Amino acid sequence: MLSPLLPLLCLGLCLGREDAKTNEKLPKPSLSARPSTVVERGSNLSLQCESQFHNATFLLEKSPDSGDKREQSSAGNAAEFRLTDLEPKDAGRYFCAYRTASHEWSEKSDHVELVVTGSLMKPSLLLNKDSEMTPGRWTLRCLVPYNGTDCTAIALLKMGIPEPLQVKKVRKNQTDFMLWNVTSTESGNYSCVYYQCNSPHLGSFPSNVLEIWVTDKHDELGAPSRKIDTRVMFVTVFSCLSILLLFLCVFLIYRFTQHGSSQEEASQRTSRSELPKQEGADSPELERLPVLPEAPQGVTRAQLHASAPPEEPLGPR
Repeated sequence: MLSPLLPLLCLGLCLGREDAKTNEKLPKPSLSARPSTVVERGSNLSLQCESQFHNATFLLEKSPDSGDKREQSSAGNAAEFRLTDLEPKDAGRYFCAYRTASHEWSEKSDHVELVVTGSLMKPSLLLNKDSEMTPGRWTLRCLVPYNGTDCTAIALLKMGIPEPLQVKKVRKNQTDFMLWNVTSTESGNYSCVYYQCNSPHLGSFPSNVLEIWVTDKHDELGAPSRKIDTRVMFVTVFSCLSILLLFLCVFLIYRFTQHGSSQEEASQRTSRSELPKQEGADSPELERLPVLPEAPQGVTRAQLHASAPPEEPLGPR
């Protein structure tokens, strides 16, 4: 009686497990924007949705416009949605989700708020002078040319960082952003924008750029900074090499002059030693010559021969 029911029971258990597996919710993905969540009008943007599974189908959705949906299949664990020639109507909150062959749609990711600038007047960003009196704390104040009562989001931006540093939702025309424990890493170019909290999420032009440069000071014990000026190091090394090269040149010149003088002295000694030998070799020839009588002082030999009496002829007188 029980034998025919066992296969049916096993089949029902297997189908129940498959249904439970299919209805199981997948973990939510992550959504990021490149190059930034605050972009200019007419620029391009990429929204990347990343999950923990491969071979999935990804969905990108904009809120509150639920009709703007995009699907994309990927063999990897991420999909990239490109938005080109952005307009103010493209601003808003974006979500993404994914599903696999054996699962339903996952939970939605955390939203990414896209701001398209260029629709509202630009604000002003300045450094609060009171913050200069408090070491390690800076206050940046963003002034908005807007006096309405609607919710406005004001974002502090830093060049080179894709996401806003801070975002505050206010109903007034200014807000302060605090920077604590300021070091040299906070150096850079800052600006601010504001946009509508609700649809159509119109954004302003970026404010003027506020350039901030922070240098590390000496610590409390008075120890010097570890940073080395490369210019000073270069001048020092170059001076040492120049002095070393100068000493080397002087040494070579000295050795060369010493070697030249030693050769000259050796040649002079050789000539002096050969001179007596030449005189001794020439002495026999000098002995063969007739010795003339010594001429009187003041009279030349030519005069002596001229004064000699002529020889008389032999014969009887």
